[in-house]
Amino acid sequence: MVVLAEERRMESGDVLAEACAHGIAFRRLKDLREPLCIDMLAYWNELRGECVMPRPDEIDPVRFARHMPNLLVVQIDWEPFDVSYRLLGGDFVDAHGTNYRGQRVIESHTHTGRFNEVLFEFYRFVAEGQRPYAVAGTMEYTARGRVEVEAVYLPLTVGGERTDRILGAAVSRALPKS
Repeated sequence: MVVLAEERRMESGDVLAEACAHGIAFRRLKDLREPLCIDMLAYWNELRGECVMPRPDEIDPVRFARHMPNLLVVQIDWEPFDVSYRLLGGDFVDAHGTNYRGQRVIESHTHTGRFNEVLFEFYRFVAEGQRPYAVAGTMEYTARGRVEVEAVYLPLTVGGERTDRILGAAVSRALPKS
């Protein structure tokens, strides 16, 4: 899998098709339903002000401490492009069955199928776009099984010119087993 992701970048259509195969699709930001996602997006917009993106050091974790289990942060490296998990809240760890903190996204098998490749390319998409994106739908975690999920992904910049991290907020609910 590492070779595949580093040698061949998935086209955006491939990413969308693979995500759809897993039950996930983009959601318009104005159509967010989960209070956590709505609040995190509003907070991100408040922090960024006139800038394209806020800085990670502007984030006040006390402001949303009760939501820490539902948050993640990924580190974006550019030369060469790579994505690694920097922080995983408890809900993510429980869903994945392990803590992938410090590991490369492309090497983590936190979902079924090729979803680690989809996540890698999705994070690249968010990083390059330098704007928030939301997703929603159903998916399958290796430890939790099928869930309904809504999430928002918010780019952050250290130096003001490129995305260095992405803050994600996700709410998932287990679906009945069939």
